[in-house]
Amino acid sequence: MSELDLYAKYLDLGVKLGRSGEDLATWVEDKVRQDMERNDRQIERERKREEMEMQKQKEEMEVKKQREEIAFRREEKERESQLELRRMELEAETKKLEIGSRASVVAGPKPSYGAQRPKIPLLHDPSQVDLYLERFERHATAFGWPESEWASCLSNLLQDEALSIFLSLSPAEGSDYQAVKRVLLQRFGCDRNGFRSKFLSVKPQEAEDFGTFINRARRYFDRWVELSGVSTLEGLSYPVCSEIALQACDEDFVADRNSSNVAGKNVSQGRFRPSSDSVSSNVTCFQCGGKGHVRRKCPSRPKEANFASSVPDSPSHSCECPGRPKEANVAFSVPELPYHCCAAKMDCTLGVH
Repeated sequence: MSELDLYAKYLDLGVKLGRSGEDLATWVEDKVRQDMERNDRQIERERKREEMEMQKQKEEMEVKKQREEIAFRREEKERESQLELRRMELEAETKKLEIGSRASVVAGPKPSYGAQRPKIPLLHDPSQVDLYLERFERHATAFGWPESEWASCLSNLLQDEALSIFLSLSPAEGSDYQAVKRVLLQRFGCDRNGFRSKFLSVKPQEAEDFGTFINRARRYFDRWVELSGVSTLEGLSYPVCSEIALQACDEDFVADRNSSNVAGKNVSQGRFRPSSDSVSSNVTCFQCGGKGHVRRKCPSRPKEANFASSVPDSPSHSCECPGRPKEANVAFSVPELPYHCCAAKMDCTLGVH
């Protein structure tokens, strides 16, 4: 109730009680002051009570927070203790296995590793058999397996075509790890020639991004160089440039230029194959100098089987030219400079003309 309402209330009440004048005014003032003081005290009590309740709630929240932190730290310590205990158990088991493996290798009969499959994945991607075999060798070396058992142990990890290749080997080859490794690397194109072919014919695979494709091509190249025994830039540039030249040149060009150091070996081994039987019109024949064909297809090229009869307008006779030196065997003794018959004016180095 407002102060004006209190004045009106007590003024009416004082009049009813028979008060008037100054006595009424003093009585009304006292009553209004008392009520106002009473209201102020009530408001103060309410304020203090609310402050006490807020303080109590704050203290309760602090206690709850402290309890939660204590519980969290306790659980964290328990988890750390369990992890530490598990780690110690694993270390103890690992040491026990290592000690057992070393003891079995040093003393006692050799265990049959081939009867147990190692705890490594099977060979799922034969195209990376070189990496798989390297991983297998590291695993076998770390556990102290004798190399004589590696072949039988590896057989438990092979499947599909790789297993068929292993089973096709003879018993002697199947028990020799190096022989098995050599056959697998050669069969799946993971030897020197295999990585060379993969690098020269590499193409992006489906759903393969550019970075993955570059890394795969670089792996082929690195393995090719590594297996070729190249350790210098000069040694690396020669085979790479040779391969580029062989792919860019025609077989007849290589043969006519007598490129025995670069191409002769590759052609004889079947490494060079022309990409097409078609011949460009810009090709020059080294037999007649004409355009549009190569020497081995030149129409004016004489047949080697009967060379004497292929030369026109020349008397066919045994070469007895006085200008030709006397030799015991013309076929195997060819002079360094050609001599000419007086009539035909042709080389006598061929014996007949």
